[in-house]
Amino acid sequence: MRATLFITILAVLVLGACGTQGTSDNNTTDSSRVLATVDDTQITEQMLKDELDMIPPYQRASFETPEGRRLLLNHIVERELLLTAAIDLELEEDSFVIAQVELAMQQVKIAKERALIQTFYQQEVVDAIVIPDDKILEYYNEHSGDIYRQEAQVKVSQILLTLEDDTAAVKTALEAGDSFETVVLEMSKHEPTVNTDGDMGWITINSPLPYLGEQSEISEALFATEVGEVIGPYSTIMGYHFFLVTDKKEEGVRPLEEVRESIENVLKPAMVNSFFQDDLLPRLRERYGVEINEDAFLPDEEMPADSLLQSAQNLMETNPETAVEYFKLFIERFPEHERAHQAQFLIGFTYSEQIANYDSAVEAFQAVIDNYPESDFVDDAEWMIQNMGVPPEELLLDQNPELNEENTEDSVE
Repeated sequence: MRATLFITILAVLVLGACGTQGTSDNNTTDSSRVLATVDDTQITEQMLKDELDMIPPYQRASFETPEGRRLLLNHIVERELLLTAAIDLELEEDSFVIAQVELAMQQVKIAKERALIQTFYQQEVVDAIVIPDDKILEYYNEHSGDIYRQEAQVKVSQILLTLEDDTAAVKTALEAGDSFETVVLEMSKHEPTVNTDGDMGWITINSPLPYLGEQSEISEALFATEVGEVIGPYSTIMGYHFFLVTDKKEEGVRPLEEVRESIENVLKPAMVNSFFQDDLLPRLRERYGVEINEDAFLPDEEMPADSLLQSAQNLMETNPETAVEYFKLFIERFPEHERAHQAQFLIGFTYSEQIANYDSAVEAFQAVIDNYPESDFVDDAEWMIQNMGVPPEELLLDQNPELNEENTEDSVE
């Protein structure tokens, strides 16, 4: 039983270290007062308080009584006894202990790195971005007819009475100069609003009234009432109501300053991401000299020739730069392969048609002509060099001159 209770208390203390820090009520107690000693270690009032603060709030109350404090102290003593005995046995060098300490240090290192990254990102990226006023105004104008368009609204407070006879007393109090808020506290029977000066919030024209539902007569009267005016009493299934209009918003566009923060919240993420990707990261790469071992990401050397060539062809449209690297790798690894001339031609074709790097394309096509003079692709390579960059419609006319003649005749007619 005792062993089970000891383990339970230890579990509470461990869980407490992950919980919310609390504060005990023993602030007036001398924190240096010694409560117990174990060998040369003194257990002080402050140590007991620290242990108590690490226990989650929902479990802490049972340890704040004198009996609970004594129980907690006993288990601190027991923990110190076990720790002292373990040190005497030189268990600090035990492999399990060392492994646990190393793991804890790794977690501390990870936590520190995450905190550093988060702080840097917040200060140097998020906080560094200030949305220009012209961007805010542009977005505001674009959405003045939808997002930032508002219908007419009134802000209303109420006094609710359950007896009709009490309406006279409300009128008398208001006419005598008592504030609406005072009368709410003294006489209103509506529990949800009695402690908020009767506030019912904002009401949009033609919308249900809070707590009351559809009340077209009352709604029309409220929108016809000036700020500061009291109207009523009105009878509903809830009782008898007096209403005070405390504020109004006319139909139209919400003021820019009212929605500025929401616009910034919409625009900022994209600007933050653009700054991070296009500005900050390139500068950091240059400052700290990033070097990538591209060879580590090349296809495995055991990949068959046909598979490597097929992989290169599959990448021509989606990732043409990588496709070129794979074609070159194919020629490097399999220079005598029967399809090496095709790979060389496809290098030029990818440069020309996918990347639009015509200088590199000409160089690649010329390599087909020079290195594979017997290849069926030589004529194609020569044609590509001669017609590179020419619009397709011009090539069509060159190959079909009768089309050009027909167009000329049509224009004459």
